[in-house]
Amino acid sequence: MGKGIARSGGKKASAQGRTELSRTSHWILSRRGPYFLDPIFRLGDRSLSRIGHYIEQGHKVADIGCGWGHFSFALAGAVGPEGKVYSVDLAPKVIAKIQKRAQRGHYLNIEARQSSAADLGFIPDRSVDIIFANGLLCSMAVDRSAAVAEIKRILKPTGHAYLSLGATPPWGYVDEAEWGQILEGFLVVDGGTFKEKWAIVALKLV
Repeated sequence: MGKGIARSGGKKASAQGRTELSRTSHWILSRRGPYFLDPIFRLGDRSLSRIGHYIEQGHKVADIGCGWGHFSFALAGAVGPEGKVYSVDLAPKVIAKIQKRAQRGHYLNIEARQSSAADLGFIPDRSVDIIFANGLLCSMAVDRSAAVAEIKRILKPTGHAYLSLGATPPWGYVDEAEWGQILEGFLVVDGGTFKEKWAIVALKLV
């Protein structure tokens, strides 16, 4: 993997990212805290164990809203050297950190990208086996429907996506009605209730 931060999309993506940052900056949970505290925040998080059954060697995974990359590196280990992990986040500092860690640890299967979840044009259509969107949608003040559309676009017909809400209103942006609308667009494989705040989904096949 080359040096520097891989960026997507040009002027349109940059403007979109600035808009999203300005709209989410007031929400404390959307800010990336210090790197050294990240493992503490992840204690007790069962997200990876829920989706782990569906992950295989050689899979392509998109960790969208990856933060400091705690799960990206675990996912990279799970898919092995023949697989690939797209680590995507809007914050440039976390993408830079992930790239440095990946280079030091020789994780050649991690591609870190600074981008909005609403603009994943660098990922081809129907190319991803597993999408890991842990606490993503609830942190997006704008463009949630575009992010959901991108998840549907890049997911393989045989793939699975893990969607979760790290927080609900007033701390998060997705309420029960919107959560239901989001899930209606997928086939729910596991979870799915607003009380659970997570779901494993697949594409609805026409």
